[in-house]
Amino acid sequence: MPQQDKITIYWLAHSRAQRIVWLLEELGLDYNLHMEDRVQMVRAPESYKKYHPLGKTPVVHIEKPDGTVKVLAESGFIAQYLIEHYDTDGKFKPATEDDKDLIDYFNHYAEGTFQPLLVGLLVNQVAGKSVPFPVSSLVKLVTGKIDQGYYQPETEKNVKYINDFLKEQHAKGKKWIVGDKVSAADIMLSFPIQSVITSGRAGFAKPVEEAYPDMCQYFKDITSEPAWIRAAEKVKNYDHVVINGKL
Repeated sequence: MPQQDKITIYWLAHSRAQRIVWLLEELGLDYNLHMEDRVQMVRAPESYKKYHPLGKTPVVHIEKPDGTVKVLAESGFIAQYLIEHYDTDGKFKPATEDDKDLIDYFNHYAEGTFQPLLVGLLVNQVAGKSVPFPVSSLVKLVTGKIDQGYYQPETEKNVKYINDFLKEQHAKGKKWIVGDKVSAADIMLSFPIQSVITSGRAGFAKPVEEAYPDMCQYFKDITSEPAWIRAAEKVKNYDHVVINGKL
């Protein structure tokens, strides 16, 4: 049956919206990709408040055949809604109840535990660049101490947790975080893992590829998937895309 709903995703570079583009490609859905430039490379443009009051991404608008529009925000909810309503072939249906529970856990973990640590590192980095010298030196000193005392060790603790979990999966001959196939957990974890690998903010003592090889292999597997590559190709002129584990 042809797709009747018109889907638009409001997208910004370096944002969590890209993993929703990946999901849309995995589901084989048609969609419109609305792109605008960030303000000072960090903030969303004021115009995005037209699409959702908070003016952030990702936001998805779904226009029904009768003209009504459903507005979706928050990555986890968007992924959940799209899978529940458009996964007609059961591609994302968990194989077991235990798999479902684990997928649900990682969906919440990605945004509730992992991502806030990376946001903290980003905010502190931006803070040091947002004020003039010599105040910037003091700001960098303070935020650096906060990062060293909390955000960096907590981030590394979580990266080790993910790496150890994936090491067990790889030992079983599995490449996904849960079970034998791509799931919503992979969609949700892809962005924070990409941030750790590509941003260099976590301040690890060793290169991430050396310290956490299973997580890096997992990310290479994700970014080698045909649907991921299709999604990356859609935005390559607007963002630094990762394909086969490399920018």
